[in-house]
Amino acid sequence: MRLIVLPLVCALTACAALKPGDAPVTMRLSPRFEPGQPGVPPMAAPSFTVAAVQARGLSGDRRYAYVDASAPGEIRQAATYFWEEPPTDSLARAMVAGLRTRFAAVTGPSLPLAADRRVVTTLDRFEEVSAGGNAQAVVAFDVTQVAQGKAVWAGRYCATRPIGSATGTARAAAFQQAIEQAVATFVHDVASGTVTAAPC
Repeated sequence: MRLIVLPLVCALTACAALKPGDAPVTMRLSPRFEPGQPGVPPMAAPSFTVAAVQARGLSGDRRYAYVDASAPGEIRQAATYFWEEPPTDSLARAMVAGLRTRFAAVTGPSLPLAADRRVVTTLDRFEEVSAGGNAQAVVAFDVTQVAQGKAVWAGRYCATRPIGSATGTARAAAFQQAIEQAVATFVHDVASGTVTAAPC
């Protein structure tokens, strides 16, 4: 009798594990940047190499992270929403693309050539924050420029963008806009030699 019950229990457990649920949603980010100043070619110097972006905590995870205002100290992860690539990779690509709008010689983690300046970035926040029925995409990162082994410039950049609906497309669009806004501010600061105070 025991021999019959055991396979039956295993079969029921397997069925429960394979029970259909919400289909996974994979979201893609493709940050884009307008050319610097019309009619003005990118600056030949300094040259830059963007290092692989590091992440703090869950900010670099492919699973979608969110924070509810009722529990601001808790970072939760969605069961069915995922990023196509780690947010750190998306940010690194955005940093390279953004810098190339103003500077001629920029390489990224896939081609780490020697350069005048190395851009070291840590992604601090990459999460949806909900409060009062409104949801926002929040992106924040710290960046340091290193020249000849010394930190020569550092800043913090962030942006928030409203999420229009609960769809994966709306969420991806909001995060893409937030990345574009924060990276564009960073690139402007690099080109002008300033550091903008982070708004968040």
